[in-house]
Amino acid sequence: MKNFKSSFAYGLGAFGHDAFYGMLNGYLIMFVTSVLFAGGSKTYMAQMIAAVTLIITVVRIVELFMDPLLGGMIDSIHTKHSKYAPWIAGMATISAVLSLLVFSNLFGLSTSNGPLYLTIFAVIFTVFYISYSIKDIAFWGMLPALSTSSDGRGVIATFARIGSTVGGNAVALIYVYVLTLFSGSSTFNQRGWTGFILLIAAVQLIGAYAAALMTKEDKSVVNHPAEHMKISAVFKTLAKNDQLLWMALSYLIFAFGNNIFNNLMIYFFRYILNAQDMWKYVGLIGMATGFVSIVSFPLISKFLKRRQIMITGILAIALSFIVFLFARNSLLALGAYVIFDLANPLVFMIVVLVISDSVEYGQLKTGSRSEAATSSIRPMVDKFGGAIGGVVTGFVATSLGMTGNTTAKDIPASADLTFRVITFVIPAILAIIFLIIYMSKVKLTEAKHDEIVKELAAQAQQGGK
Repeated sequence: MKNFKSSFAYGLGAFGHDAFYGMLNGYLIMFVTSVLFAGGSKTYMAQMIAAVTLIITVVRIVELFMDPLLGGMIDSIHTKHSKYAPWIAGMATISAVLSLLVFSNLFGLSTSNGPLYLTIFAVIFTVFYISYSIKDIAFWGMLPALSTSSDGRGVIATFARIGSTVGGNAVALIYVYVLTLFSGSSTFNQRGWTGFILLIAAVQLIGAYAAALMTKEDKSVVNHPAEHMKISAVFKTLAKNDQLLWMALSYLIFAFGNNIFNNLMIYFFRYILNAQDMWKYVGLIGMATGFVSIVSFPLISKFLKRRQIMITGILAIALSFIVFLFARNSLLALGAYVIFDLANPLVFMIVVLVISDSVEYGQLKTGSRSEAATSSIRPMVDKFGGAIGGVVTGFVATSLGMTGNTTAKDIPASADLTFRVITFVIPAILAIIFLIIYMSKVKLTEAKHDEIVKELAAQAQQGGK
């Protein structure tokens, strides 16, 4: 019952966390390109969009290099009862409050005083993103601390992935409805975006406090508290973990393509298919298929090994991109999304589990256990992919004229083709490259991890005699 309580609470935390991440990663650029500078000239709008996109990108890239250090800080500074709960709850509160300012025109400064707006925005976004990142690292760093067995982690990760899948897709499901409701019309305005952000921020807070207060960290002989490590030691420990690094490198390639695809999907429905009203079905399909995919993961794992699941998942994703490439109506596009979102959660599960298992791999190889610093690598990769994906999204939106009040009728055929190549062909190629690297370099299987845990347990028992 305690394990179920922790798993459920962690899943609830993942629901709010990924809803918030989906809002930040998928809708911030849409807010910037469509509403933030509305009322200004086209030249002013283009210049300010470029400036804001640059600020966001620089902050995200600079911050991601801090992630291992933030992970080391979390590993070293914790309370008697919990390593992660204070970080999760505290940083969730700060990022929730600041999100309201990030998604605002700062009381009209965005159009009345551009330089002042950019200065204040840069400061607010920096604090906001660092607080979000600390919470992100702490949340996913908690996973290997809740269980040391592959099976136990599989169950907890299943709850987490169900929560994150439903949470992330719920944002797409409610996006048009909530913005229309608060805006008062289908022409979205600042009031609509504020209502939207308030709702997502509240959901994130509820999930964060559930994860912080209702989970129970494992206190086995293997999962002992990490000692305080110097900055140089953190990087040396991670650098010696070759399985972590290969998994991170391959996933970085995949995440880059995935972020381009995910960020541009809403533009695809709005400006290419002229079917913004159908966008809610993307969220509904993602929620349903993602739920089915993750719930079936424990059963699938009984018949297929991780490597087999990975091969099947990536090939299915590549197939979905091919269907998207030729889709000329929303129904075919939604069909392609069914294929994509049945496979994508399974791929993500394998990535999370391999990185979690690399905690013990690194512990055996270096003698130092670092849950948060090791686990920070996956969010770091996601954020880097998100940062570059955001640049691509901003570039595509501005260069192809998908800004302001532009409609699908204004998009020429040449822009349509360019958009499809960037959104579907490039991610498909990157997914195949990811699979090749994973299959050739990542050797940390379920059986290998079980051997490592047994060896660590034996070492700990011998050391305690």
